Amino acid sequence: MRPLIVTYAWLLTRLPEAFARVNAALLGEVLWLLRGKVIRRNLAKAFPTKDAAWVRRIGHTSCRRTAEMALFSIASPMMSEAEIRDRVVVDESVTSPEHGLPPKGTGVVLFVPHFALMETMTATTFLRPELAKREWIVIYRPLDQPAAERWIKEARERFGMRLVSRRDGFGRSMKAVREGQVAAVLFDQTTQSGSAWQFMGMPCAVTELPGIIAQRFKCPSRIYWSDRTGFWRCRLRMEALQATDAIGLTIESNAWLERMLRSGDDVCSNWLWAHDRWKHGQAGFRKLGE
Repeated sequence: MRPLIVTYAWLLTRLPEAFARVNAALLGEVLWLLRGKVIRRNLAKAFPTKDAAWVRRIGHTSCRRTAEMALFSIASPMMSEAEIRDRVVVDESVTSPEHGLPPKGTGVVLFVPHFALMETMTATTFLRPELAKREWIVIYRPLDQPAAERWIKEARERFGMRLVSRRDGFGRSMKAVREGQVAAVLFDQTTQSGSAWQFMGMPCAVTELPGIIAQRFKCPSRIYWSDRTGFWRCRLRMEALQATDAIGLTIESNAWLERMLRSGDDVCSNWLWAHDRWKHGQAGFRKLGE
């Protein structure tokens, strides 16, 4: 399997970019065939005033951009450092006093949403070496295929970030924040053990994990997201969260994401609508804050 992955990554990075674009479009169509029903249902319920044509357009675009992100994960180990610099920009907000990372020695929790090209965040410490003076711990879900898992994990850890599986992530993230490091957590995943809350007008289960860590150590919290600017190109941005308790941070981060998704079609298309955020939360969960 690994030789096939290596060959494919080589083709994606050595052939004209049109090859990668076509592959993203084709894989996006496959994703649409597999998850189109879920995507249409999610978009129709989240935006009840939009017509079917809009739902199809946003859904197809979201699928293509999800495939684009997956291909970036495969191809990035074959990209030179110059290519990474050309494609990914770290916005000034990441180092600003108001919204950026706090000074070294202060732990911080990053709330990361499922936006297209979020995989580029693993290059942060390479693009801004001053941010590499502390450890970055990222919670992730390992892939089921061993060869693919090794390749993707190596790609994500290429520039010094450390990935820990969801099974071990809570304890490792707590330790990182306690020691003044950075812990990054996806906050908008489907979860089977969260609390019930309304998101985009529908009940779903939300995770309180990043908020719990921030509250436990009284540390700052930030939203860290990828703002896609083109194919395999984005600007990484950061915004401070104001709440300090787990419930408040959970509500604030989800409200931020809801505002972003409603802000325009391009941003809406960047989110992973194929993932069934609303699968859980209808019943059997305690309401957030109770």
